[in-house]
Amino acid sequence: MTETKLKGFIDAVNADVNQQIEDLLSSVKDKRKTILETAEDEALNAAYIKIKNAVEDDASKSKIIISKAEQEARIKVLTHRETLVKQIFSDVEKRISEFTKTDEYKSYLVTLLKDESINSETTIYMKPEDMKYSEMLKSDLRIDCLFSEDAGIKYGGLSVYYKSSSVLINKTIDNMLDEQKKNFGSKFKLS
Repeated sequence: MTETKLKGFIDAVNADVNQQIEDLLSSVKDKRKTILETAEDEALNAAYIKIKNAVEDDASKSKIIISKAEQEARIKVLTHRETLVKQIFSDVEKRISEFTKTDEYKSYLVTLLKDESINSETTIYMKPEDMKYSEMLKSDLRIDCLFSEDAGIKYGGLSVYYKSSSVLINKTIDNMLDEQKKNFGSKFKLS
């Protein structure tokens, strides 16, 4: 049930992100077209005046002017896209923060531990604010394992450290969000 809700949450975020991406791409295309048209008009006007003086000089100068205008347009588009990406992930971070304050989050933490082989030598790391759930999780696990604060966990989730094998399994929302950011940078889509 929690996975369904989490999947629903992710699907809702994906739908929102996809719409924002569509809007961004449409806006970028329109802005690029306008900027390029303006740049071309300016370059052509400058070229016309210079053609009177020297045809050969003007051909190379107009190419330089157009290239610079295109480069400036690309920079503006990339800057705008970067701003939108930051805004998207800022919104995602707010939603995550809201999620970690719900009862569904408690269930989510329980779900993270279901497939783990927790024993008395296992240490479960949580963000300091989530330590209030440690007794509930101990009770659910029915094993007396160690819970410890990890100030490096910003958003939530947990990490499971198996002392006997020196393995740390990172199930933090921070890690998942970092992976999403990496994927988003290359695919412009949350998974």
